[in-house]
Amino acid sequence: MAEVLIAYYNHGEVQKVVDRLKQLFIESKHNVEENQIQIEQNIDLKKQFKLEKDLTIKAPISSLEKYDLVVLGTPIVSFSSLPAVNAFIRSLPKCDGKRFVLFATGIGLPGSTIKKMQSLLSMKGAIVEDSQIFSSIFMFDAKKIKEVEEFYKKFSKKIF
Repeated sequence: MAEVLIAYYNHGEVQKVVDRLKQLFIESKHNVEENQIQIEQNIDLKKQFKLEKDLTIKAPISSLEKYDLVVLGTPIVSFSSLPAVNAFIRSLPKCDGKRFVLFATGIGLPGSTIKKMQSLLSMKGAIVEDSQIFSSIFMFDAKKIKEVEEFYKKFSKKIF
Protein backbone atom coordinates (compact mmCIF):
# COMPACT_ATOMS: atom_id res chain seq x y z
CA MET A 1 0.00 0.00 0.00
CA ALA A 2 1.44 3.35 -1.07
CA GLU A 3 0.83 6.90 0.12
CA VAL A 4 -0.15 9.06 -2.87
CA LEU A 5 -0.61 12.80 -3.14
CA ILE A 6 -2.62 14.17 -6.05
CA ALA A 7 -1.97 17.90 -6.41
CA TYR A 8 -3.80 19.78 -9.13
CA TYR A 9 -5.27 23.06 -10.29
CA ASN A 10 -9.00 22.55 -10.82
CA HIS A 11 -9.87 24.01 -14.19
CA GLY A 12 -11.43 22.42 -17.26
CA GLU A 13 -11.27 18.64 -17.34
CA VAL A 14 -8.55 18.27 -14.69
CA GLN A 15 -11.05 17.28 -11.97
CA LYS A 16 -12.37 14.38 -14.06
CA VAL A 17 -8.85 12.97 -14.42
CA VAL A 18 -8.20 13.45 -10.69
CA ASP A 19 -11.48 11.72 -9.76
CA ARG A 20 -10.76 8.68 -11.93
CA LEU A 21 -7.12 8.39 -10.83
CA LYS A 22 -8.15 8.67 -7.19
CA GLN A 23 -10.71 5.91 -7.67
CA LEU A 24 -8.10 3.67 -9.35
CA PHE A 25 -5.57 4.26 -6.55
CA ILE A 26 -8.18 3.43 -3.91
CA GLU A 27 -9.28 0.29 -5.79
CA SER A 28 -5.61 -0.76 -5.73
CA LYS A 29 -5.56 -0.25 -1.93
CA HIS A 30 -3.39 2.88 -1.93
CA ASN A 31 -4.01 5.82 0.41
CA VAL A 32 -4.75 9.01 -1.49
CA GLU A 33 -4.65 12.61 -0.38
CA GLU A 34 -5.82 15.47 -2.62
CA ASN A 35 -4.37 18.96 -2.67
CA GLN A 36 -6.16 21.50 -4.83
CA ILE A 37 -3.56 24.11 -5.79
CA GLN A 38 -4.72 27.64 -5.03
CA ILE A 39 -2.95 30.97 -5.05
CA GLU A 40 -3.32 33.82 -2.57
CA GLN A 41 -3.78 36.41 -5.32
CA ASN A 42 -7.22 36.78 -6.86
CA ILE A 43 -6.25 37.03 -10.55
CA ASP A 44 -7.48 35.32 -13.69
CA LEU A 45 -5.59 32.64 -15.56
CA LYS A 46 -4.14 34.90 -18.26
CA LYS A 47 -2.79 37.45 -15.77
CA GLN A 48 -1.03 34.67 -13.88
CA PHE A 49 1.50 34.44 -16.73
CA LYS A 50 2.70 38.01 -16.16
CA LEU A 51 3.00 37.47 -12.41
CA GLU A 52 4.16 33.84 -12.30
CA LYS A 53 7.25 34.34 -10.15
CA ASP A 54 5.30 36.51 -7.70
CA LEU A 55 2.44 34.06 -7.12
CA THR A 56 1.98 32.82 -3.56
CA ILE A 57 0.52 29.38 -2.89
CA LYS A 58 -2.23 29.04 -0.28
CA ALA A 59 -1.29 26.31 2.21
CA PRO A 60 2.02 25.22 0.66
CA ILE A 61 3.23 21.70 1.38
CA SER A 62 6.06 21.68 3.89
CA SER A 63 7.12 18.05 3.39
CA LEU A 64 6.64 15.29 0.84
CA GLU A 65 8.37 12.72 3.02
CA LYS A 66 5.30 10.58 3.74
CA TYR A 67 4.35 10.21 0.06
CA ASP A 68 5.58 7.39 -2.14
CA LEU A 69 4.22 9.13 -5.25
CA VAL A 70 3.05 12.62 -6.15
CA VAL A 71 0.66 13.04 -9.09
CA LEU A 72 0.60 16.59 -10.42
CA GLY A 73 -2.11 17.86 -12.79
CA THR A 74 -2.55 21.09 -14.70
CA PRO A 75 -4.77 22.53 -17.38
CA ILE A 76 -2.98 23.60 -20.55
CA VAL A 77 -3.23 27.36 -20.96
CA SER A 78 -1.38 29.23 -23.73
CA PHE A 79 0.62 26.08 -24.62
CA SER A 80 2.01 25.80 -21.08
CA SER A 81 1.37 24.54 -17.58
CA LEU A 82 -0.58 26.99 -15.49
CA PRO A 83 1.61 29.51 -13.62
CA ALA A 84 -0.11 28.57 -10.34
CA VAL A 85 1.09 24.98 -10.84
CA ASN A 86 4.60 26.19 -11.63
CA ALA A 87 4.51 28.33 -8.47
CA PHE A 88 3.34 25.27 -6.52
CA ILE A 89 6.34 23.30 -7.79
CA ARG A 90 8.68 26.17 -6.86
CA SER A 91 7.15 26.23 -3.36
CA LEU A 92 7.88 22.54 -2.74
CA PRO A 93 10.69 21.55 -0.40
CA LYS A 94 13.63 19.59 -1.83
CA CYS A 95 12.31 16.50 -3.61
CA ASP A 96 15.49 14.41 -3.83
CA GLY A 97 14.44 11.08 -5.33
CA LYS A 98 10.71 11.73 -4.88
CA ARG A 99 8.67 10.10 -7.65
CA PHE A 100 6.22 12.19 -9.67
CA VAL A 101 3.66 11.48 -12.39
CA LEU A 102 2.43 14.46 -14.43
CA PHE A 103 -0.69 15.04 -16.48
CA ALA A 104 -2.27 17.92 -18.33
CA THR A 105 -5.66 18.48 -19.91
CA GLY A 106 -6.66 20.90 -22.60
CA ILE A 107 -7.77 21.73 -26.07
CA GLY A 108 -5.29 21.70 -28.91
CA LEU A 109 -1.52 21.66 -28.75
CA PRO A 110 0.21 21.06 -25.42
CA GLY A 111 3.28 23.16 -26.24
CA SER A 112 5.82 23.00 -23.42
CA THR A 113 3.39 22.02 -20.67
CA ILE A 114 5.08 18.84 -19.46
CA LYS A 115 8.62 20.03 -20.24
CA LYS A 116 8.20 23.09 -18.03
CA MET A 117 6.93 21.02 -15.11
CA GLN A 118 9.69 18.43 -15.57
CA SER A 119 12.34 21.14 -15.64
CA LEU A 120 11.09 22.76 -12.44
CA LEU A 121 10.86 19.39 -10.70
CA SER A 122 14.33 18.31 -11.80
CA MET A 123 15.74 21.45 -10.14
CA LYS A 124 14.15 20.15 -6.92
CA GLY A 125 15.72 16.70 -7.35
CA ALA A 126 12.46 14.92 -8.26
CA ILE A 127 12.14 11.93 -10.58
CA VAL A 128 9.37 12.20 -13.17
CA GLU A 129 8.31 8.61 -13.81
CA ASP A 130 5.65 9.27 -16.45
CA SER A 131 3.45 11.94 -18.00
CA GLN A 132 0.39 12.20 -20.18
CA ILE A 133 -1.51 14.87 -22.08
CA PHE A 134 -5.28 14.41 -22.28
CA SER A 135 -6.37 16.61 -25.16
CA SER A 136 -9.89 16.99 -26.49
CA ILE A 137 -12.06 19.63 -28.06
CA PHE A 138 -15.08 17.94 -26.49
CA MET A 139 -16.08 17.18 -22.91
CA PHE A 140 -14.44 14.12 -21.36
CA ASP A 141 -16.42 11.04 -22.26
CA ALA A 142 -16.02 7.29 -21.65
CA LYS A 143 -13.25 7.12 -24.28
CA LYS A 144 -11.19 9.81 -22.52
CA ILE A 145 -11.74 8.17 -19.14
CA LYS A 146 -10.43 4.94 -20.71
CA GLU A 147 -7.25 6.87 -21.66
CA VAL A 148 -6.88 7.85 -17.99
CA GLU A 149 -7.24 4.20 -16.99
CA GLU A 150 -4.60 3.13 -19.53
CA PHE A 151 -2.26 5.83 -18.24
CA TYR A 152 -2.76 4.55 -14.68
CA LYS A 153 -2.00 0.97 -15.73
CA LYS A 154 1.15 2.09 -17.54
CA PHE A 155 2.70 4.13 -14.73
CA SER A 156 1.52 1.90 -11.89
CA LYS A 157 3.37 -1.07 -13.43
CA LYS A 158 6.59 0.95 -13.27
CA ILE A 159 6.07 2.31 -9.79
CA PHE A 160 4.25 -0.29 -7.68
